[in-house]
Amino acid sequence: MKFKIRYADQIVGTLAIAALVALAVVVILLGSKQRWFARDYAFKTTFASASGITPGMPLVYRGFTIGKITSIALNDQDEVDASFVVFDTYYGRAKEGSLVELVINPIGLGNQFLFHPGNGTALLTEGTHVPRVDSPEGRELIDSGLAKVQKKDDTITNLIAQINPLLTNINDTLGQLNGAFRGTGKGPLADTMKGVAATVTEAGAIAGSVNRSLDGLLGDISQVTANVRGITENLETLSAEVSNPDGLVPRLVDPDGRLFGSIGNSLESVEATLSGVAESADMLKSQVPQIAGVIEELRLALVQGQDVLEAVKNNPLLKGGVSPRAEPVSSGSGSRAIEF
Repeated sequence: MKFKIRYADQIVGTLAIAALVALAVVVILLGSKQRWFARDYAFKTTFASASGITPGMPLVYRGFTIGKITSIALNDQDEVDASFVVFDTYYGRAKEGSLVELVINPIGLGNQFLFHPGNGTALLTEGTHVPRVDSPEGRELIDSGLAKVQKKDDTITNLIAQINPLLTNINDTLGQLNGAFRGTGKGPLADTMKGVAATVTEAGAIAGSVNRSLDGLLGDISQVTANVRGITENLETLSAEVSNPDGLVPRLVDPDGRLFGSIGNSLESVEATLSGVAESADMLKSQVPQIAGVIEELRLALVQGQDVLEAVKNNPLLKGGVSPRAEPVSSGSGSRAIEF
């Protein structure tokens, strides 16, 4: 006798449906954990090396995983292009000025791929390139205030994070210095070095021109010196000729010697004449007192003669005698008062 379960088909169908529903619930739950049905926003960045970067590496913000790296690839510029996503629940933090940072643990306890939200108001467009913290674009964003890097809790990591930008700045500075010294760099230092090089070149050209001018000037000075030396020698020769009694001047004035002889004879005659005059003057000077006494006696004689004539004129026999006359005052230079 066959055993037959009543409603077996219905039971099997119910169990199958329940199994399918359970499978769907499990898939949904598993998918929700694995974000199979979530919306992710893709972005990209660039690294110098792929060391410490792996696909699936989480993108961390304040200890929370807000995304992950999906792929890495080496580009034509020998840089590493990394694509990463930000979960839709955290997409509101992906604002303008956002940065990413790769933190490598120095003791090998694991690396971190960090996200730093920007201070802008607009959200980043999907597919936008997000700069690194240690890149020139990242430093510009930090300096402009559009980005802010959060302080890390790990002391060693903080130290390494501070050293990396310092080393990057040193490398950039050395690169700028090398470019400036090679003449291929850009910026104020390179422009200054180019200006210095141009100034040195101009100074060299000016120095060469000055040297050429000095050479010509020294030649002219040498010629003038030679001319002055010749004139000086001629003046010395002329002075010697002038000081020589038988030199140039006597030959020019008295070529045959007669003039100077005649002048000498004339001067001797004049000298003799002057000597005679001097002797006559001395003799006259010695005879002046005697002549003065004679002249005084002659004057007295004339006065007496005048008295005689007046007496004769006034004779009592003729008129009435001689009128009284005042005694003449002697000049004190009579013959008796003259010293011989």
